Amino acid sequence: MRFVLLLATAFATSAAAQGGSWPTTHQQAAWATTTIEHGVAPGTSLWFDGNWRRMGVGAEPQQVLLRPGVMRALAPGVKVSGGYAYVATAPYGELPTATPLREHRLWQQLQLAHAAGRFAFTHRYRWEQRWIAPVAGDGETGRFEYQTRMRYMVRAQAPLLSLTYRARPVIAYAQEEALLPVGHGGAIGRFGQNRFLLGVGLPVAKRQRLDLGYMNLWNALPARAANEVNHTLTVHWVITSGK
Repeated sequence: MRFVLLLATAFATSAAAQGGSWPTTHQQAAWATTTIEHGVAPGTSLWFDGNWRRMGVGAEPQQVLLRPGVMRALAPGVKVSGGYAYVATAPYGELPTATPLREHRLWQQLQLAHAAGRFAFTHRYRWEQRWIAPVAGDGETGRFEYQTRMRYMVRAQAPLLSLTYRARPVIAYAQEEALLPVGHGGAIGRFGQNRFLLGVGLPVAKRQRLDLGYMNLWNALPARAANEVNHTLTVHWVITSGK
């Protein structure tokens, strides 16, 4: 029930923002992501998340994100992690930024997992410290501005009927994430971005899964006094290995 209420709240928030005085632009995007969790000791893993993001069907660059970290299991279903991220963003779409952007980011995360019947739930709480700078035409990076952001993600997944792939169950999933700027530019209490995903997961190997899905990404753009909605094809390769 809490998952349904969160989805309803997210849709209401997005609808209110899109229906306000700011115009909203709809566009297509495609994201390719890989997540690797490699165990190096009992309860401890190296973690990496790489994203290659494009607009349309891949013709126009959007963003490259590289996010390494370390993850520690505290108890069954409880993990904490933290690390660094590098983000390169290009001017993209119908509401582009004035210049490319470069970002250095620190992040900390708490992840909780539990089951309810056939469903498996994951809750992710993430806090980010962000340093963002424009890139001039000569390639020179400008002054870095500091921002903070908190994020909450919930994912529910379950076997998709009795479908199997390579003798392993295919899963269906629904995922919702809200991103909230904190403590700068009057941002407190305002949603900055909302991501809602639906998809299927194919178990391509014992410790590898390929998630194929659709993401509705609503993004508020205060500098343009506008919203964008990116209808995004997502391909996510999940790999776990090691101890």
